[in-house]
Amino acid sequence: MFKLLLLLFLLVSACVAIHGAGMILGLRWLGRTAPHHGHHFSLPAMFWILIRVVYGLLVLHILQILVWAACYQWNGCFSDFATSFYYSATSYSTVGYGDVVPPGSWRILGAVEAVTGILMFGWSTGVLFSVVNHLQARFKESRH
Repeated sequence: MFKLLLLLFLLVSACVAIHGAGMILGLRWLGRTAPHHGHHFSLPAMFWILIRVVYGLLVLHILQILVWAACYQWNGCFSDFATSFYYSATSYSTVGYGDVVPPGSWRILGAVEAVTGILMFGWSTGVLFSVVNHLQARFKESRH
């Protein structure tokens, strides 16, 4: 049981590290690519930034799903990586179809992965909301 709890701690920590590093890099990138004060800030430019932010967030979530899937595969929970990835994606996204389940004590990983996914999606939502607010303020500022 202790080994399983340690593994869960490591997996959640890896997700936080991936998401945190992605947020830091993404926000630094955004600071460099957004037009500076006084420059024209067009709607197409705003949409292009939002598209890249959303895809960046999607990549972060997929990387985290891959970490969990690798754990399932490494521990022999599923016969192939495609099934491990599928289970991981349905757990992380909280869809949880239930058509594929890991054996015995490994089932708790799906529940913790779902909680982790909810937290990471919430974090992404907060960042996306902040980016949209910032872009809206910059757009208004550039119009005056």
